[in-house]
Amino acid sequence: MNFLTRHRLDPKELNLDKLLESFRASMKAGLAGKGPLPMIPSTFSLCGCRPRDCEIPVFDVGGTNIRSARIRFDAEGNATLLNVIRGHMPGTQGEVTPEAFYEQLCKVLLPNVRPGERLGYCFSYPVDTHGKLLFWTKHIDAPGIVGTNIRQDLANALAARGCPDVDIRVMNDTVATLLASYSMPDHDEPIVAHVGFILGTGTNCAYAERSEAIVKESGLPTGQLIPINCETGNFTDVTFSDFDCRYAAMSTVTVRDIWERCISGVHLGHLGTEILKTAADEGLFSKPLANYIHSVGLIDNITLDRYASGLDPKAIPGTDAEALAIRRLLRPMYERAARFTAVNLAAAGLAAAEARGVTSGRIRLNIDGSTFWKTATVPFPHLVRCDLDHLLGDHGFTYEMVQIPDAPLFGAALACC
Repeated sequence: MNFLTRHRLDPKELNLDKLLESFRASMKAGLAGKGPLPMIPSTFSLCGCRPRDCEIPVFDVGGTNIRSARIRFDAEGNATLLNVIRGHMPGTQGEVTPEAFYEQLCKVLLPNVRPGERLGYCFSYPVDTHGKLLFWTKHIDAPGIVGTNIRQDLANALAARGCPDVDIRVMNDTVATLLASYSMPDHDEPIVAHVGFILGTGTNCAYAERSEAIVKESGLPTGQLIPINCETGNFTDVTFSDFDCRYAAMSTVTVRDIWERCISGVHLGHLGTEILKTAADEGLFSKPLANYIHSVGLIDNITLDRYASGLDPKAIPGTDAEALAIRRLLRPMYERAARFTAVNLAAAGLAAAEARGVTSGRIRLNIDGSTFWKTATVPFPHLVRCDLDHLLGDHGFTYEMVQIPDAPLFGAALACC
């Protein structure tokens, strides 16, 4: 039996139709407060308008980096990005205290925000409607922030540094990416639904749901479309490989984000390393290569992808035959990530269409993130399209994939109008 098939990692064995059905059911359950998907509603509804003749400060707190900027909207609503300032995300290089966390955030943000302004705050982690951080993803090590109000605490930190009364509108980065999708004009065919999707350091998606369908939340305005932060990295109703389970067992993060560990950039290096270590243990490599794989501890995703794609053939030592074997072992991991991505996109697209009461038409998928667009071992976007043609086409929909530059920043500004 094939090594990967025996360990339950064979993308050709996936039943995507069944997986899509399960994913959609899990999303609906989350709207009722059940199951593994948080399905967190935003604190605002879609308004459909664009700011005009104004400047809006924006702040993007991502999985690896943080950015602040100002966005200038002219009299026609055209936007220009100004004064981008970048920094490193606190908690990615060891544990940080709340004080150190907000010190780093304010260092990057303060040059671009003024007292009394409304700030578009794109925060790439699950926050409830009150502004409370539910849990960290992407291996962020800042335990003192969990359970606190990140909106109010940032406002307090700014005020303590001479910038009081900032009105902060918080949204997830996928919600911001969703909002940016609405900013693009329709072309040949009207767009009937929108999805914001990110596959980079981590993964997640967002769409707009009818307020009446969000049964777990009382008091929402009726007849409105509310952006939903799905937190789809927590999906669990799928048969995971032995490598996924071993990696999950080694991690200090709870099992809830095991789907994200199958497809996102921060995790694929760990997962690929686990595949190679298991192969070494089972005698698939020479002793020198096996010793090397066990000695390095972790081969990060960028290194694995560049090696498996042939861009950096010297990244891992070994013979030509062993290089070919490693590529054959790693390629299915990336293929499976693409197939899982297609399921996630299709589920969100169908949910967005259903919320608008449409049964056919063109869905726009605004996709952000380097893992989606820059993975080199396989033609990642092409593989996703192949599965989407089937998954969405069978339900009567076409789609377009777009990549809007700086989508989280522009989406954060649109949320402030």
